[in-house]
Amino acid sequence: MARPRPGALAASLLLLAASAAAARQHHGLLPAVASNSNDTAGGGGFVGVDGTQFVVGGGNNKSTIYFSGFNAYWLMLLASDPARRPKVVAAFRQASDHGLNLARTWAFSDGGDAPLQAAPGVYDEAMFQGLDFVIAEAGRHGICLLLCLVNNFPDFGGKRQYVAWAREAGHGGLATADHFFNATVVKDYYKSHVKRVLTRVNTVTGVAYKDDPTILGWELMNEPRCDADPTGAMVQAWVEEMAPYVKSVDGGNHLVTAGLEGFYGAGAHESKDLNPWGIYYGTNFVATHLAAGVDFATIHLYPDVWLWGSAPAKQAAFLRNWTRSHAEAAELYLAKPLLVTEYGKFLWEGVANETQRDGFLGLVLDSIYDSAKGGGPIVGGAFWQLLDPGMDALRDGYEIILPEDTRAATIIGNHSRMLAELNGQDVEEVRRRRRRRRGAHNSRKVHVASGTTSGRSSDDDDTPQLNMSLLSLVKQFSWAM
Repeated sequence: MARPRPGALAASLLLLAASAAAARQHHGLLPAVASNSNDTAGGGGFVGVDGTQFVVGGGNNKSTIYFSGFNAYWLMLLASDPARRPKVVAAFRQASDHGLNLARTWAFSDGGDAPLQAAPGVYDEAMFQGLDFVIAEAGRHGICLLLCLVNNFPDFGGKRQYVAWAREAGHGGLATADHFFNATVVKDYYKSHVKRVLTRVNTVTGVAYKDDPTILGWELMNEPRCDADPTGAMVQAWVEEMAPYVKSVDGGNHLVTAGLEGFYGAGAHESKDLNPWGIYYGTNFVATHLAAGVDFATIHLYPDVWLWGSAPAKQAAFLRNWTRSHAEAAELYLAKPLLVTEYGKFLWEGVANETQRDGFLGLVLDSIYDSAKGGGPIVGGAFWQLLDPGMDALRDGYEIILPEDTRAATIIGNHSRMLAELNGQDVEEVRRRRRRRRGAHNSRKVHVASGTTSGRSSDDDDTPQLNMSLLSLVKQFSWAM
């Protein structure tokens, strides 16, 4: 796909921001070892789950492992060109030097100009070898991978491309991209992709992906949403089908997660007013993460864009309450770990600068560390996004370039070091300490998006969708290649 020019992105963002303003006015670690071995994460085998903790080891010798990570969706794309592989190596080296031990990246590129999957079941070998190289380098640098299998959005194909393939093959009745979730032929395309990726034998290491402990787990989709069914039932059924399928192909070696942003639905232990602006996005945080085959929960954090135009104090309050409410749900209702798989603050001249971004990093990382230190369910996170110096074409306003963003690099490095000091604890002792810490506290729900917390007034009917469009535009600029 063609990359939008930065000027076009800025113009679109300004237009949306102006529209939003007008609407408001109108309405008054233990590192992984080399992937050619049979061990990972400190030699303890594949990373597993024990209650709300990630663990390595087995039997009575399970110990904790925490993740300080980054997003770099572009790894496979650059590695598919041998001339650009030094950028991939440099990114992993810089990440490792700052104590980062998890990378989240794409194991998909569907259709378009640089496909991994050019058509259903038709794969580009050079692109696959790029992913082989990424996995091998991650293992060599002691970094685990969370590999995402498809996109909810059109960037790199996504669910829209899958549905388009089905239409081109003569299958009717597929009116929208959301038929990705319930059309049998489209689901079969996805299952075929899952099988092809998981059973791929790495040309660098000689190890099948499904047998490689460098891979922490599989993410079913990046940020699943469903406008066709705001209740979340369609996404729920899809996850309930796909998570066990992935497990069956994988052989149970790796963890699986759905890829949710954390938006609540209408089910038990959920409340719409916990969402930014009280909107449904077609997912249920609790119910979906309770699905068989889903091992851990995820959330994303973009309070500046989700609550565009609200005061910084309200955005900070939202951040604290959003993480707290999901941690409560993960502990009380899911009994599963919670990973903050994306967080970031958009740098925009006159709106947010590096100092404000670094303050945001501190808030997020303090929330993660406080939970981990107390034996809570938040066991790590991954910022959006890591770039190497000289990768200006991939800048999206969220980038962190460790050799250049020295203050951010220090914050991230210190957090990584502190989190790593929590690795290796006996999981039963962590659980006992957690019970003592919670004591007789009554369980409660924390409402994060109502009243002054969200910055929403009762008349802000048009602003929410504009705010979410801002984030979508920024993401599209970032992903388009």
